Amino acid sequence: MNVMSALLGGVVGGVVSIFTGYLFMGALFHRFQALTPNTWRPEGAKQYALSSVFIILGSVGLGLLFALTGGVTAAHGRAWWLQGLAFGSLCWVALPLPSLLSMALFVNFHRGFVLGVLLDSFVACAVTSVVVAWFIVR
Repeated sequence: MNVMSALLGGVVGGVVSIFTGYLFMGALFHRFQALTPNTWRPEGAKQYALSSVFIILGSVGLGLLFALTGGVTAAHGRAWWLQGLAFGSLCWVALPLPSLLSMALFVNFHRGFVLGVLLDSFVACAVTSVVVAWFIVR
């Protein structure tokens, strides 16, 4: 296991995920937040900075998980990007998908916002895992 490759891949994947997250949540789906105004706290530089730190920490964790488990063993022997995509997809199905859907049942989120968060979390898991696979498998 190459821990440094997993950490570096996680950081790079996290930074990319911050930008894809801005595309999804800041540009495409942000308007849905305005439809449930009492659900949200004020946004500012502090919240964006902390959110970025959490995204990078989660991506580093995903990178370490990939390295510790060897990714998806059923995908071994396939292209590195397919291994990363398979791992990221499975992580998304097991972790953020059920958690976000369960939360959406109880919190007053607009369905458009939920769709945006689901897409954002999938892209973050997929991008980070593909980047980590590039660092480790290729």
